[in-house]
Amino acid sequence: MLPTINNVNRIKTLLLAGATTVSVMMGVAGIILLAYWSGMPAPLKAMAIAILALTPFPAASTVVLIRTLDRYAKEAESYATRDSLTGLYNQNTFWDLLQYETQRSQRQEYKFSLLLIDVDNFKMINDKFGHEVGDLFLKDFSMLLRSAVRKGDIPARYAGDNFTAILPVCDEEQAYVVANRLMDGLRNHSLTLPDGTQVQETISIGVAVFPNHAKDAQDLFLLADSMLEQAKTAGKDNISFPSDGDNVELIKNMGDTHLMILDALRNRKNRIVPYFQPIMNVKDKSITAYEVLTRIVIGDRVVPAADFIEAAENMGAIGKIDYQLIEQAFIIVKEQKFTGTLFLNLSPKAMVINDFMPTIRALFRDYAINPGDMVFEITERDTVKNIRLFEQFVHTLKDEGFRFAIDDFGAGYSSFQYLKTFPIDYLKVDGEFIRSMGGNGSIEKEIVSSIAALADRIKVKTIAEYVESKAILNEVESAGIHYAQGYYIQRPSPHLA
Repeated sequence: MLPTINNVNRIKTLLLAGATTVSVMMGVAGIILLAYWSGMPAPLKAMAIAILALTPFPAASTVVLIRTLDRYAKEAESYATRDSLTGLYNQNTFWDLLQYETQRSQRQEYKFSLLLIDVDNFKMINDKFGHEVGDLFLKDFSMLLRSAVRKGDIPARYAGDNFTAILPVCDEEQAYVVANRLMDGLRNHSLTLPDGTQVQETISIGVAVFPNHAKDAQDLFLLADSMLEQAKTAGKDNISFPSDGDNVELIKNMGDTHLMILDALRNRKNRIVPYFQPIMNVKDKSITAYEVLTRIVIGDRVVPAADFIEAAENMGAIGKIDYQLIEQAFIIVKEQKFTGTLFLNLSPKAMVINDFMPTIRALFRDYAINPGDMVFEITERDTVKNIRLFEQFVHTLKDEGFRFAIDDFGAGYSSFQYLKTFPIDYLKVDGEFIRSMGGNGSIEKEIVSSIAALADRIKVKTIAEYVESKAILNEVESAGIHYAQGYYIQRPSPHLA
C-alpha cells in the first residue's frame, strides 16, 4: 500500500519533541493553524482545535494528547481514503494504489491484474425500489466483493455502481478464478428487504493484466474499462479479457481518443453535448426539424463525432454516449419549447444492448417527448452481428410510434435492401451525390432525381445532405427532393433555431 502523507503525525512528532515548548512558542493560534494544515475534514478540525487549545502541555499530559490525536488522525485518514457508504477505498485512493502497484510490479517483475466491475441493471433497482434500497444493495455487494477477492487484494468503489479490484501477483488464469468466484457468489445471493422481497442482480467484469496488456496504470485502466464495456455489450453477466493481437493494439493506438471518451463519460471534465443542424422544407423554406449531432466539448475545443464514434463503438461505450446525448437534447428541447422533429443517428450496436431501449423509453416518458417526434437514422456502415434481431427491434419501435430514416442512401450496395427490410419514413440522399450535382445533364442529378421519384412512389420523404450553396439548393428543389440540410442553410449549433 502507498505510504500515507499524514500531516497529523507531524503535529504528534512536534509534541513528542517537546510539547511544552510547542505550546509556548505557538500558542492557541498556532495550534489552530496546525489543525487546519493537517488536512482534517471540517468536523474533525473543530474537535482537534478544541482539544489542542484547551489541553495544558506539561509532559505528563503529552501521552494522553498524542493518543487523542492518533485516534482523530485515523478518522481523518478514513475520511480521505474510504468510500463513506461501503467502507471500501474511494476513487482517489484507487488511483494512488494502482499507480503504486504498477511501479512495484515493474521493480519486482511480477504480473498483477485489474478488475473493473459494473452492476448490470442498478438503475432499475433504484427506479423500482428507491435509492435507500439501492444503497443497501451496494453495501451488500461490497461485502460480497471483499469475501470473493484474495487476502491482500485491494477492492474499491470507483463511482456509483462501478467497483474495482487490484489483484497483486496475479496472472490471467488467477484473475479469472477471482472474477468467476465473485460472479457465482452474486448469482447465488440476493438482498432480502424487510417485506421479504428478494433483490437479485448480475455483474459484468472487464479484466486487464500488467504488464501484458499495458505500459502504465492509465493504459491498464483504459483497457480494463474497454473490456467491461465489451462484457456488457455481449449481453451482461459476463467476464471479458483482452484477446491477442489487433484488439489490444487498436486500443493502444487509439489511446488518446479512448481517454477523451472516458473523461467525457465519467469525469464531467469534458462534456458530451448535442449540436443541432436544421432540416429545411425545400418548398416553403420552413424549419420544422433538426438533426442531433454528437460532440465532445473540451474547453474551447469542439470534437466532431467523426473523430471518436468508431473508437466509442470499438470500446463498447456507444450506448452510454447515445444515452447522454439524447438526455441532453431533451433538456434543450424542453428549455426552448421546441415542438418539431428530431433526427438522431442511433447506433444499432447500442440499440441491441439489453437495457438500452428500456432506458431510452424512460427518457421519453420523463421528458414527455412523443416517440413520433423522433426519427432514428440507420446507416449502411452500422452493421450488427444479428441483423434479424436488429430488424425485430426496428419493427417494435416503429409500432411504438418512432420513425426511421436511411442515412447516406445510395452510398453502398445495401441501400435498397435496407429500404426493403426496414419500415422507412425518410431517405437521406448521400451527400456526395448532392455536392456533385452540376448542370442538367450531370449523372449525379439524374441519380438524385431517380431516388426522389422512387421515394414518391413508395410514399417516403427525401432529404438532401451537404447543401452548401444556393445553386445546390436550386438543383435539389428541381430534382424533387422534399427537405434540405447543410452549411448553406445553417451550420450545426448547440442551440435550436
